[in-house]
Amino acid sequence: MKEIRKSPEEIELHQKEELLLRKQDELAELELSLSTLEGQLKSFEIEYYLKVGSKYVQIDQLQAIFDKILAAKIPFDATAQKRAAESQAKAEQSAHDAEGFSHDEDNSQRPEATPELKALYREAAKLFHPDLTLDPNEKERRHHLMQQTNEAYQKGDIEKLQQIFDAEKNNPELIKGDDIGSALVRVIRKIHQVDKRIPDIESAIAALQSTDLFHLKETVEKEAEKGIDLLAKLGDELLSRITFLERQIKIANKGN
Repeated sequence: MKEIRKSPEEIELHQKEELLLRKQDELAELELSLSTLEGQLKSFEIEYYLKVGSKYVQIDQLQAIFDKILAAKIPFDATAQKRAAESQAKAEQSAHDAEGFSHDEDNSQRPEATPELKALYREAAKLFHPDLTLDPNEKERRHHLMQQTNEAYQKGDIEKLQQIFDAEKNNPELIKGDDIGSALVRVIRKIHQVDKRIPDIESAIAALQSTDLFHLKETVEKEAEKGIDLLAKLGDELLSRITFLERQIKIANKGN
């Protein structure tokens, strides 16, 4: 049987498609790393608030109460009045900053991502990543899909992620047929889009890894390896400060 020779365009298209597949794998892996890190930091942030941050809020509130009592005792002392106002403002800001955590307390212990969940995430990212389409409307639709995918992944909801993946895999709009020239141009442009996205993800990961929250998380994990619960230790120290302030308020109120 005579071998059918491929045209130069077909050979080039095949090579570019293989390159795109490798780029897709790299992109999916980076997206997985970014989503995993975001989820880990969010969980740690909530844990930090529950064990430590909430006590800082309580300290600020008690300090505001104490300074208000002192200011009332010496109404003509401008320094005392200023300190009371500043303490009150700080307490209100702390309470405001803490509002978002109260809705996330139930998610403080997010499930560890299983190998199955990670594998499904990779396949989903390769199937409908926004940077693998050239159509603006389709790109926007895929952005929404990736948001849903990230949410399902970070919650460990493999059933939800499977539903999203299956629905998109069977999307009839994904079936397209074009001439080789157009297909080649499309693949080249997709490669270009992926090449632009990869440094962005790497920068996002690096930015998260440079935050104080990430460094604190690393420190807490290193201490945990030694059998030390650093957050609990910090929390106990703050409890001592809370007890001290409560005692000071009680003493200050005796004179009223």
